[in-house]
Amino acid sequence: MRIETQRFGNITLDQDQLFLFPSGLIGMETLRDWALLPDFDNPAVAWLQSASRGDRALPLISPRAFFDDYRVQVSRRELAGLHMKPGAELYVLTTVSGHSGKLTTNLRSPIVLNLSRRLGCQVITDNDQPLQQGVSSLTSESFSTAPVTASSAGNTTASAPITAATSASLVKQLRRAA
Repeated sequence: MRIETQRFGNITLDQDQLFLFPSGLIGMETLRDWALLPDFDNPAVAWLQSASRGDRALPLISPRAFFDDYRVQVSRRELAGLHMKPGAELYVLTTVSGHSGKLTTNLRSPIVLNLSRRLGCQVITDNDQPLQQGVSSLTSESFSTAPVTASSAGNTTASAPITAATSASLVKQLRRAA
């Protein structure tokens, strides 16, 4: 599949490199297929690029790389579209935006990825998290996402670092880092 993007130019991806978001993203519910692309200029950032709209790309970070105590609390129902099994690893990323000359991330509505099933969803956390949390530095060499292990009770916990995944080789890199 060839995608003409505003940010990356023309890129070619296989269907198995895409993540399916069955419900889309908040505000972009009709956009269901997305690619997770690394930012080669800043290893702390990855980009979620729409496969159907080249003008839609979202910068993402691992919130745990910047906020050690960040935890996601969501109901099992919110994660149903990810088709989790007990022990499945999920990866949590948050969007980045610029406000008044500074960068912020949305800790209230993270994006959760089930890497093994290539499924994603955006959730609204049950715990009180800020919509615009300032990010001190995006030049951190410690880009990591927080794998979330699903328990049979539906609770989630975060741990271990990874990097952005777009291909089988990057998936191997993710698993080594976890």
